Amino acid sequence: MAEMDIKSDGSGIEIGRYRLIRKLGEGGMGAVWLAEHTQLHTRFAMKMAMGEKDGVLRRCLRTEAERMKLLKDRRIPYPVDFFEDEDCSVLVMEYVEGITLEEYIRRNAPLDEEEALALMKKLCDIVAFLHNCRPRILYRDIKPSNFVISGNKELRLLDFGTALTDNGAFKESQICGTRGYAAPEQLMKGAVRADADVYAMAAVYSYMLSAVDPAAPPFHPLCGEELGRMVSRSSKKLIDACLSADASKRPANGTALLERLDKIKPGREILLNAAEEHMYQILMWAQVAVLCMLLWLRHMNTPAAGAELFAYSAALLSLIWGMVRDELFHDGGFVLQRSWNIILTEKDSNSGYFI
Repeated sequence: MAEMDIKSDGSGIEIGRYRLIRKLGEGGMGAVWLAEHTQLHTRFAMKMAMGEKDGVLRRCLRTEAERMKLLKDRRIPYPVDFFEDEDCSVLVMEYVEGITLEEYIRRNAPLDEEEALALMKKLCDIVAFLHNCRPRILYRDIKPSNFVISGNKELRLLDFGTALTDNGAFKESQICGTRGYAAPEQLMKGAVRADADVYAMAAVYSYMLSAVDPAAPPFHPLCGEELGRMVSRSSKKLIDACLSADASKRPANGTALLERLDKIKPGREILLNAAEEHMYQILMWAQVAVLCMLLWLRHMNTPAAGAELFAYSAALLSLIWGMVRDELFHDGGFVLQRSWNIILTEKDSNSGYFI
């Protein structure tokens, strides 16, 4: 292939038929620029990899171009052009306008569970598409910065530089992924499965619901019990299953995870939790009323039978337990887990835990 024509004038740097406008980002696999076709005046995203022609980065960019060529789905940018010379390889692809999911979460988290669930279903649907391709594709670097939210809140998936196909098994000699989102087995050399992407998606879901970034120290997403009372038990159980260190306990792939997400009804669960607390408050105040009546009867020198003494003691104990339980349930205090009476710490936005 002939060397690409690179020139610079007052209007910027031109590479072949494209003029660079500004850098959009830079990662481990190369820099991405916003570029404009000099004749069509149409804007595209241009990803460049420098170095030796057979170097890792340039080989990855060629593989990424091949992957994208096969993925004919509107939620994935389409490739437009690919060219290279002895020093540089260039992939030109559709430019997707919008903000990254990372930016959206930082501005709005913690998200309402209904909104987080709706975004997760869209994210999961894209990943399920990859897992169901022939050959199957393992993305390996799911994180909010690799998704773009368009104006109508549709999600688009970018950057296929780390994706692998399952020609036999998902194997790669290089450790790949983002700490905090990558499954434990992914950070060690060897074979990984589609459930590694499931782990990363659960980390994104936890980030949406908590505003605690898994990519920040201590580099681990919050588990279900740490997400607070305004998250349904179903979401908590699913997040815990997906974040299991034992990969066999996770949903097997994006399709299995999507099926689990479809069963979550957060509004109904949270409403039932609120109704339970309201019922408890009614019962507690009823107990207070009974206790006050018994104290008034004693004050009026009414003969106290054994049954009255028993009722008095039971009401007093019940009141004390009610006050303790109310303290356990207040925001920023503790959560009472009924099975085995285990008391677990709950963290909320007023405790200074969230970032």
